[in-house]
Amino acid sequence: MDITHLPSHEHIVVQHVTPGQSLQWLRLGWQDFRRAPADALFYGAVFVLMGYLLNMYFDFAPQFVITLAALFLLVGPFLAIGLYDISRQLESPLGGRVKLVHSMTAWRVNIPGFTLFAALLAVLVFGWFRVSLLMFALFFESNVPELDQLVASAFEIQNLPFLLAYFGTGLLFAIAVFAVSVCAIPMMLHKDVDTITAMVTSVQAVYRNLLTMLIWAAIIVLLTAIGFATQFIGLLLTMPLIGLSSWHAYRALINFE
Repeated sequence: MDITHLPSHEHIVVQHVTPGQSLQWLRLGWQDFRRAPADALFYGAVFVLMGYLLNMYFDFAPQFVITLAALFLLVGPFLAIGLYDISRQLESPLGGRVKLVHSMTAWRVNIPGFTLFAALLAVLVFGWFRVSLLMFALFFESNVPELDQLVASAFEIQNLPFLLAYFGTGLLFAIAVFAVSVCAIPMMLHKDVDTITAMVTSVQAVYRNLLTMLIWAAIIVLLTAIGFATQFIGLLLTMPLIGLSSWHAYRALINFE
């Protein structure tokens, strides 16, 4: 158990959770969805719209289209602040109706923390784009294949080195972002915590609950993949469910004393 001192004289305690609790987080997230369906679907629609806009914008370059999935994994936690706030409002003992406007402006409770985190996230996104371009340049030189050709020949033996390098690097980026953000963003929303403290605590929570967090990360990837496989329409449900459930994951992982 790790304890970190907060400026507010509270202490952050990293809890141990079991793998089975990940399903409980999904159930709680679904309950929040059912209690505030219109608000949750609003954010789902934003993710769907973002998916279509990015797909249209990058349609001419397959290297960017493939990177679209990684982009969702990188910026998704930050875009989900509103969803975290919905669950936070539902958690309030005062109850009452969820205020959508409140969730849309929830970032204002910790502007310095969210601003620095956004900047660090932007650096990671830019780094992944540069690495993505480098991979294509190294393996295909000037003959970048069309997206449909690349998908059709993806599992041919001559493309194996490219696949290993590309998705291996992407996995490292995704793991890094997941580790630093899974608890950091909801923590900065919940408490007056600085960015570095929140990120370090998030990494500690992942490290101390490695198996559980691997399962939780796999669930997030699966739900995101379902959203993409349905031409982005599935994101209308899966992304709000991920965001709402992630709040309950944070609440189970982190306690304050």
